[in-house]
Amino acid sequence: MSKIVELTAENVKRLKAVHIKPDGSIVQITGRNAQGKTSVLDAIAMALGGKDAVPDVPVRRGASKAKIVCKLDDLIVTRTFTAEGGTTLTVTSHDGSKYPGPQSMLDSLVGKLAFDPLAFARMDAKKQLETLKSVVGLNFFDLDRKRATLFEDRTIAGREAKSLEAQLKAMPFHADAGDKEVSVQDLMSELDRAEAENRKVQKSAQEIEDRKLSHEQLGKTIAQLQEELAGLVRQYNDETAEIAALDKSIDKMSLVDVTPIKSAIANADTVNRKVRENQRRGEIYQRSQVADECVAKLTESINSIDQQKRDTLSAAKFPVEGLSFDDNGVMYRGMPFSQASSAEQLRVSVAMGLAMNPKLRVLLIRDGSLLDESNMEMIAEMAAQHDAQIWIERVADGENVGVVIEDGSVAAVAATA
Repeated sequence: MSKIVELTAENVKRLKAVHIKPDGSIVQITGRNAQGKTSVLDAIAMALGGKDAVPDVPVRRGASKAKIVCKLDDLIVTRTFTAEGGTTLTVTSHDGSKYPGPQSMLDSLVGKLAFDPLAFARMDAKKQLETLKSVVGLNFFDLDRKRATLFEDRTIAGREAKSLEAQLKAMPFHADAGDKEVSVQDLMSELDRAEAENRKVQKSAQEIEDRKLSHEQLGKTIAQLQEELAGLVRQYNDETAEIAALDKSIDKMSLVDVTPIKSAIANADTVNRKVRENQRRGEIYQRSQVADECVAKLTESINSIDQQKRDTLSAAKFPVEGLSFDDNGVMYRGMPFSQASSAEQLRVSVAMGLAMNPKLRVLLIRDGSLLDESNMEMIAEMAAQHDAQIWIERVADGENVGVVIEDGSVAAVAATA
């Protein structure tokens, strides 16, 4: 782990020339407003943080170039700027050996160097949550996206299941109806066949009756037709035998009862309506079963994701005991982080800053004037505990505390409060 052992800055923003050798874990940069305090912290960020930390005008007004030399425990970082916008960066070891790809080397060392602990407390809940997840190595983006999709699918399936269930309750069921609708056309055909058969039987019966009448008439005229008796007798005998055969055949015939067929035709619409309603109900029941199964499976998948997140959270190492998060944001000791006391928020924020700088143990606090003495003591305690170096900018009008900056230069180095 590295810390800053010496800082030199010339013509950087408001600074003329400063040379600081920090002593202890807390480095207070103090003085009146608009004297260059912020420029000292900016010089550190500009030296180590890369182009994103460099302002549009890094060179002091009226100067042609600026230079920053930041010595760490094992490295020397030198960055220069020109008024025209040029910049150079070199990183060497203390024996003078240069490192190739100096910015990449610094990026791997610095991480979130310019992290301001007080800035964490000022973030909105969503940004705080993203920052905490980044620190503890938890990225639930894919899981949350999958969970959201499953949740939406389950909502749709649940809505469908409830709709189908309501339809089932509103639909009648006819236990007396069969599985198939009655065909009126088939029944009409059957009725036509039956009535045709009846007409045939009735015609045959009428023909027999007519033949009987004719036969009787023949009997009456036999006496009158003696001359034709022989022929008529034969005719009579033949017809007698034929009539006997017809009598036997008519005895075997019977009229078809068409009453059930007519009743079936009359009730066909009712029966068919019941069959269709039962079929529709069966379809809705099957869809309801499928929807219920879909809801159950989606719920199981959502529960699995939630359990996976809980397992991951339980295994995660947070910077501060009691720190966690839920879907709404960062939690501290079971309460939303925004509801924590100012002291608790500061403790968590400093711990977050230290966690985000595991290699270079340096933090920059730009609004140190907002900290009271108890907060300063807590920060000093945490810095000592984690072997960190915290640079704090504070307004000190007329007080000689820490490194006093006046008109862009170091005016005094006093005992740290």
